[in-house]
Amino acid sequence: MTTWIACALAYLLGGIPFALVIVRALAGVDVRTIGSGNVGATNAARAFTGKTKIAVFVLIYVLDFTKGFVPTAWFATWFAAGTLGNAAPVVFGACAIVGHVLTPFLHFKGGKGVATSCGVVAALDWVALVAALLVFLLVFLGTKKVFLGSLALGLTLPVVAILQAPGTAFGARLPVTVFCFAIAALLFWTHRSNIRKALASARAGGAA
Repeated sequence: MTTWIACALAYLLGGIPFALVIVRALAGVDVRTIGSGNVGATNAARAFTGKTKIAVFVLIYVLDFTKGFVPTAWFATWFAAGTLGNAAPVVFGACAIVGHVLTPFLHFKGGKGVATSCGVVAALDWVALVAALLVFLLVFLGTKKVFLGSLALGLTLPVVAILQAPGTAFGARLPVTVFCFAIAALLFWTHRSNIRKALASARAGGAA
């Protein structure tokens, strides 16, 4: 029973729409009515300018990151893991990500899950996260496209998770490996509209 309670709490924690709350409190607008309409740090920052823009982005990113980190790092200690065993942190982290992407507080329409996923991976494998963030930064600086950096981040996670411990990646660390592959798939799914727009733009440019 406590395992299900932990999953439910992780889901509800992940579902807290910090971007909506903060933008509404500071700018008096609904973040879903600006930019892409996404409930995440990148879109929320579009409601501001200058240093405030950066500060709001960082604040929301950290809060969304924490939503993933807390249940992954500590729920297996606070609650009985039951039959989940060493997969408990992965499951609790996954519940938080699902809560962010399909938040019950906004009719199951949430953010894209990048920051929350990073929080989960930070608790599971911080080396893979650091490598993925470096790749994100390089791709973003080279393209000026956040979504491309996010996709690169997702692809990097399973590669590094496997390479740093190839002997256990498909053994004792299998839950982490599977989770990293799942995160890559999730990021491609949540950014599917960006991918379609980029492909359409590329085709239009080629036709011209």
